[in-house]
Amino acid sequence: MNHAPASAAVLRGTPLGRRHRRELAGARRRAPVAIPFASFRAADYSASALALAHELYAGLAFGEHTAIALFAQLSIGLTVSRAPFELTLAATQASSDETRHAEYCAEMAALCGPRPSFASAEEIAKSLSDPFSLEALDLSMLKYAAVSETLAVALLSACRKRATDPVARALLNTLVADEVHHARLGWYYAAYRAPNWSLAERQRLADAMAEVVVGLEAEFYWGRDAAPGSELDARALGVLDTETQRRIVGEVMVQEILPGLDALGFNCSRAWELRPECA
Repeated sequence: MNHAPASAAVLRGTPLGRRHRRELAGARRRAPVAIPFASFRAADYSASALALAHELYAGLAFGEHTAIALFAQLSIGLTVSRAPFELTLAATQASSDETRHAEYCAEMAALCGPRPSFASAEEIAKSLSDPFSLEALDLSMLKYAAVSETLAVALLSACRKRATDPVARALLNTLVADEVHHARLGWYYAAYRAPNWSLAERQRLADAMAEVVVGLEAEFYWGRDAAPGSELDARALGVLDTETQRRIVGEVMVQEILPGLDALGFNCSRAWELRPECA
């Protein structure tokens, strides 16, 4: 394996690099804000809206639980590849964040309906790859940290924008604040690694990311549409309807994700243009 240097100048002037230096100097990370779960009033909302909110937060709990292992494995891969410590620490912190997120989202789901179940060992294993393969690490950092977390920030920000329930809003504020750092980790890693890719490696990554880009619209094509009369309740709990979700996905793809991938030489904008229509 070709080992990366212990530090990289590309990270020094970034928010990630500055955050790392502050921690080395003894500054503590921002303390998590307490979520006022005990004040939630389910009786204020329709059964239809609560069911949609339960589906939303149970799904988030499942995904965040899976991400605990994913970022833990990414931190192993970064350590093995001798990536800059800024990246390794950020991945380790992301795993810790996702642990907190999984608990928070499960608690919110339980306030809206039955307590959700978490991911099984088999389901978690599906997102993991070989931590000792540098190319597998590159793909995972691009797919799960850069692209998936950027999309998560956009969707969760849209949920937060419409949420008026104090508990839902506090939870979504916390999720967005952390996911921004996770997305930055992916893009900074890509900027650090890109100069070292051979033409063949860059092409294999471009092909893989084109498949990711093409599949994202279909994966998030349907939102959660409230029953007539329950729309305002669903909005208050942060639930995205189909029209809004499709718009947010399209905007973040065109404005953030595709330009970022194109800057790496992947030309994913072309793959997006040629994607099949969703039914």
